[in-house]
Amino acid sequence: MAAAMATPAHAQETADAAGDTAAASEIVVTGTRGQARSVLSSPTPIDVIGGEDIEKLGGGMQLRDVLTQLVPSFQSTTVGSSSFNSLTRPAGLRGLSGVHVLVLVNGKRRHNSSIIDFNSGATSQGGNPVDLDLIPSSAIERIEVLRDGASAQYGSDAIAGVINVILKTNDAGGKASLEAGQRYGRDGSGSDGETISASVSHGFAIGDGGSFTLSIEGKKAQPTIRNSAIPDNINFYALLPGGVRDPREATVNRRTYLGGLPEVKDVKVAQTLVVPLGNVELYSDGTFGYREARVGQAGRRPATNQNIIEIYPDGFTPFYTLKETDFQLTGGLRGEAEGWNIDLSSTYGRNHAENGADNTLNASLGPSSPTEFKTFSSAFDQWTNNLDLTRRVELGGEAALQVSLGAEYRYESYVTKPLDVDSYRNGGYFYSTGNLAGTPAQVGAQGAIVVTPEDAADLNRNIWAGYVDLALDVSPRFLITGAGRFEHYDDSSGSVFSGKLSARYEVTDWLALRGAFSNGFRAPSLTQQGFAQTSTSINLVGGVYIPVLTKIVKTGSPVANALGAEPLKPEKSKNYSLGFTLTPAAGLNISVDAYQIDLEDRITLTGLLSGTGVRNILVNNGFSGDQSVRFFTNAVDTRTRGVDVVATYAFNLGESSRVRTSLGFNYNDTDITHIADNPPELAGLGLTLFDRRTQGWFTSAGKTKLILGLNWEAGRFGINVKETRYDKFKSLDNNPANDQSFGAKWVTDLEVSYRATDALRLAAGAYNLFDVYPDKTTVANTIGLAPYGAGPFGQYGGYYYGRISLDF
Repeated sequence: MAAAMATPAHAQETADAAGDTAAASEIVVTGTRGQARSVLSSPTPIDVIGGEDIEKLGGGMQLRDVLTQLVPSFQSTTVGSSSFNSLTRPAGLRGLSGVHVLVLVNGKRRHNSSIIDFNSGATSQGGNPVDLDLIPSSAIERIEVLRDGASAQYGSDAIAGVINVILKTNDAGGKASLEAGQRYGRDGSGSDGETISASVSHGFAIGDGGSFTLSIEGKKAQPTIRNSAIPDNINFYALLPGGVRDPREATVNRRTYLGGLPEVKDVKVAQTLVVPLGNVELYSDGTFGYREARVGQAGRRPATNQNIIEIYPDGFTPFYTLKETDFQLTGGLRGEAEGWNIDLSSTYGRNHAENGADNTLNASLGPSSPTEFKTFSSAFDQWTNNLDLTRRVELGGEAALQVSLGAEYRYESYVTKPLDVDSYRNGGYFYSTGNLAGTPAQVGAQGAIVVTPEDAADLNRNIWAGYVDLALDVSPRFLITGAGRFEHYDDSSGSVFSGKLSARYEVTDWLALRGAFSNGFRAPSLTQQGFAQTSTSINLVGGVYIPVLTKIVKTGSPVANALGAEPLKPEKSKNYSLGFTLTPAAGLNISVDAYQIDLEDRITLTGLLSGTGVRNILVNNGFSGDQSVRFFTNAVDTRTRGVDVVATYAFNLGESSRVRTSLGFNYNDTDITHIADNPPELAGLGLTLFDRRTQGWFTSAGKTKLILGLNWEAGRFGINVKETRYDKFKSLDNNPANDQSFGAKWVTDLEVSYRATDALRLAAGAYNLFDVYPDKTTVANTIGLAPYGAGPFGQYGGYYYGRISLDF
């Protein structure tokens, strides 16, 4: 890759022929207003990732995985088949989740997805974080990652930090790229993710000093499947008279689990516009994305109440399907008046998803069941309006005060609608023959997320906010900043105030100390307040994977109230950080930052609430007792402590040879400091609202991540090597005897490139060059899941690719 493949953080720019360091003066706009600050002069840690490096990695992986490759404290988890999260995978910063990271595009709040974080193992279940993958990589000039709490500056969600995506604004020139690749393959267990992607970006001049930049890209990826055969001692078919096994058992395909990375087709477009109008500048930016995806689930065997023999005599594997449309458009005016820089803007974004399933059925409809369904649609809308003012006031001598203030109004809406009635309708079918004679068939489309009319959501809220942000340059060596923000929500979130203090002191020309303290918050998402659904999910129960009929009910619904659910409260945080930066020699930059994040009232799903006591409560309140129920609640307080270390060194070898090295390290440890008590309604039932298995999602992830990089450019040739160490981790079970441990792994990435002409560049390489997999799972694999643990780098092995790029 280019520099960033070997550069996890702020040294996107490197030494020139004279050995000077551009990284030290890299200007950033995130976390600071008014006077420009550099990466190393910022009072809080900021990483800068260059657009060229993002484009190169983005051909074979999603944008959130690109950030995982480059930022030590950012981690995206590659999950197996999990419907929603097979595509919109969990990701977070500094050990927290995606809902605790605020995403901006050109400094303006990005709208959230309508697809919720639904994966087992996710620490933000029910949240709907921003989907970074819907922003085209070819449109990005750079990404700035602020690794510190910033709710006082930007509002809700910025507990772990801020990701600011800066789009290109060039007025001439462009670039085109074509890339193809696939996985290595493994054990004959399925498709290997053949992927082809293409992109083009071009800038145009408009009038005197204006510009319009357009970027378009598309991708088609085949699924990646890693499965295992269901053991021979498990019968697919009903036993014949006399207890004899059906002879088809000897020839049936026992690799029926088809989960993994999904089949995806997408197209993405982005534009930026800047037009000077006298003393005022008109600007606009926008993105559009359309995506289709399909991913397999666990197989259904023929002789079960999930199947109809007349339709699938040998059983079937259902597929989750998705069609998604996403866009965001910003328009604004900025200029100067009476010494104030003024920015007035409006941003509207929308994400709409149509969820479904194919190669499936609703067994309760009997032999007449359809085999394809549109199950429900979801939509999230966000309209944000901002007025920002800033000016610099000279205080005499070397002191100066930057004064920034502003106001924001935001409207949010979340809607889910059931679609095909047959996807959830109970057709009342009873089996008349065979081993299931006289028993009812299971209700609902198999392998699908089903929303019934009772589950449908239609929520909206209004948010008003005002902020003040001050930066006092006491001297050229001493900076103090402070910010305060008030937000009011017209739903149960109410009013919240957050504040932040930070400082930086330059001890010498090569050593600076910095630190910050802040409190922050995250309002409960509308999805966590309103999402409800019914499904048959695969859960680990008693050390065995089994299908469980479950229902997520809305907090505030009659069922949830009967079980003691309470209205959701905002999550609140306290952030502490302390660190230093070093520039002891030309081309050498080092930063070390320690942090602590205390987070109260974290929202997550309860465990499965079932059993005689729960059944009695439901029946006594007039509801069916034949359901396992979950709901969202403020379940837990956590404390996260960690250290980020980033070091880069760049130097020249002769006139045409340049070497860039980097080290990125993150240590992160999360402890649970408090677990909410069971509500009185569930007291004495022997239930754990937040069970040991769920606790492990927060506390048992790998504690360290190390990234080592080397980039060498000699004339027209380039070599990029990156080595990443992912720490050991555990998967906890409610029964400690079923806990699993997975060892640490080293993953190697390599790219070799050749610049054939000044415009044409050829490259070939591999992610996970040596085809490393997580350790194998020890759980009895009764449904044919991938045999490997869900490691932080995925369970799909190596990927190799070739790329052609052209500058014009």
